[in-house]
Amino acid sequence: MRVVGQRGAEAADLAFIRERRVGRLATADAEGRPSVVPVVYALTELGGEPVVVTAIDEKPKGDPRNLRRVRNIRHRPEIALVVDDYRENWAELAWVIVRGSANLLEPGDPGHDETVAALRLKYPQYTHMRLEALPAIVIRDVVTSSWRGSDGDGKQPPARPGREELSTLIQGRRSVRAFDTRSVPRAVIEGAIAAAGWAPSPHGRQPWRFVVVESQARRDALADAMAETWRTQLRLDGQDEEIVAARLAKSRNRLQRAPVLIVPCLYLQGLDTYPDADRQQAEETMAIQSLGAAVQNLLLSLYAAGVDGGWMCAPLFCPEVVQEALGLDATLNPHALIAVGYAASDPVRRPRLALDALIVDWL
Repeated sequence: MRVVGQRGAEAADLAFIRERRVGRLATADAEGRPSVVPVVYALTELGGEPVVVTAIDEKPKGDPRNLRRVRNIRHRPEIALVVDDYRENWAELAWVIVRGSANLLEPGDPGHDETVAALRLKYPQYTHMRLEALPAIVIRDVVTSSWRGSDGDGKQPPARPGREELSTLIQGRRSVRAFDTRSVPRAVIEGAIAAAGWAPSPHGRQPWRFVVVESQARRDALADAMAETWRTQLRLDGQDEEIVAARLAKSRNRLQRAPVLIVPCLYLQGLDTYPDADRQQAEETMAIQSLGAAVQNLLLSLYAAGVDGGWMCAPLFCPEVVQEALGLDATLNPHALIAVGYAASDPVRRPRLALDALIVDWL
């Protein structure tokens, strides 16, 4: 194991705290009595220097300026912020301590708008809070010290999420069909598509591309273009006109109300080619399988960022219609629609099969 200490803030430490989601802010009052509180934060720049900012959230009672941490900072601006990773494998432990001088940034002060934007970019939960009207804490003159485990040969092991974190993320993800109209930060969408790009794929070829549909006019046009195909297919199922109309209305509402639609497309250019049809079909099947893995990465990333998604397979039944409505190249084969936004209400979740039903044999 090794200890790394720095004067100033080094790039590795700044990257570490930028990627984490929560820290512990330590302050002290005029008599030196300490206080520690968990906080969410963002690393940004003000005046060309790195700063750490944390919001004073909306409080149900009283003036947020009377919070202990705020009172302490007024008396003693020197603070410490601890950001850490704990792992049962102690070779993977890591922490960074940020020390600096804190002050309160009031609405209208230089840098307050940038602070609000940085916090909302990292935490979409803040999009509906009135941060513009609230002070924020900014930590300047940032100095870091850090500790990182190693695997015995001087190399730091790659950080891995804990099993509990992963389980919470996987089991927390839900399929949402009703959204409110709040916009989704572009950085959240870009981050989710970047996560999709890390999915496994045949020969590492990444046979998928993504189309983001954000404008209301485009979403309306797509819903209109697909409506007749849906209507024809529902009638073929023998459903009466009243049920057909109700189902169409629900599907159209989802496409038109969700702030963003992501269209995952199968992209077969660059895959290996074979002289026989069987292997070529297997190659395409592998590509389709990997597209599903990419979509799962995307959905988990959206959920981790505080938004939800609903996976719709309608483009599989009318890919040409979707291509034409969105003006897509013929090499892009639409396979799904992912409606993205903030859930209007908690969806009903279907029960999952028990483990003994999933494992059919253990040989």
